[in-house]
Amino acid sequence: MIQFFKPTVRRKDMDSVLQSLVNEQLGPGERASNFMQEFAQRTHCRTAAAYRTYPQCIESALLLLGAVEGTKVAISPLAPSVYLDVMKKLGCIPVYLDIDPETGLVPSGTEFKDATILVLYENCGSLPVKYNSSTTFAEKQEYANISVIEDVSQSIGGFCDQEAMAGDWGHIVVCSCEQEDLVSCAGGAVMGVKGDLLYTLRTRRPSSYNSMTDVNASLGYIQLQNLAENCIRRREIKAKYIESLMRTRHRAFGANFKGFDDSASTFAVFLDCKPEDAVKFAAKNNVPVRMTFEKSIAATYEGDMFMDFPVAAAYCSRTVSFPVYPFLQNEDISLISKVIAHLP
Repeated sequence: MIQFFKPTVRRKDMDSVLQSLVNEQLGPGERASNFMQEFAQRTHCRTAAAYRTYPQCIESALLLLGAVEGTKVAISPLAPSVYLDVMKKLGCIPVYLDIDPETGLVPSGTEFKDATILVLYENCGSLPVKYNSSTTFAEKQEYANISVIEDVSQSIGGFCDQEAMAGDWGHIVVCSCEQEDLVSCAGGAVMGVKGDLLYTLRTRRPSSYNSMTDVNASLGYIQLQNLAENCIRRREIKAKYIESLMRTRHRAFGANFKGFDDSASTFAVFLDCKPEDAVKFAAKNNVPVRMTFEKSIAATYEGDMFMDFPVAAAYCSRTVSFPVYPFLQNEDISLISKVIAHLP
């Protein structure tokens, strides 16, 4: 049966990790420094820090932007629930913002309701871009008068023509490096900072107990170097899925404008049917399908999400994801494409 996800770890990636073991470089060291430098360059940051866990990285990002008890943090309900866990720990107050139905992200020009920090989690590779009717191309949106934590865990490698790329919106840029992420270190996360936050981070770098080890970072460094190649392969697969989806009444999640190339981290479909019907249909054909936002804040929201954020609620309830990763075989891609074309 087709796996829903398979890490893109090639032989040379394994050799990099083995070399760390041979050199007896197990803790944080030179390879972790190289990984952080590579991440900073790719996200246009001044410097970076790598952490052993994603929650530690998120907490550090919030603290660097001055979060204290009572700080209001604007966030999409489709962001991972781990953000809510960290905010509760710090005593921050979440301010839930509904999303743009075209991009699946918080739109520019949103009223932030006294929030001083915006968490911009770029779901499924989407970026905050908009269609320009004059040029017929996508162009960059802007977020003014608020500090932005941009989470590129699912979007790194995406870009909007020559105007912007993942990482260009955040004062702080966060990236999870867990098993199913675009840049997988088998665990941990990395954070880049811009502007004067460089000097703040220098005094608040994680201790050796919280820093990513060289063994993990050596894998992440190779993954970053292979990122462009892997994203091209993902886009090729996604393009085939899009062709199949166009035969149905369903539509793809996220921005899909001329001049915008996403990371293709996920192929998410906003269904015009019951998700359970689509999941069962795919399972009968040996294709694994998951609810896209099953780990989001909205998935465990205790209030009336259709009243509080109706667009995000609809996407949370009716969006599913199909496998899309470079190691998929052509016969698997063909099978998945057929399933997409015949969704109920």
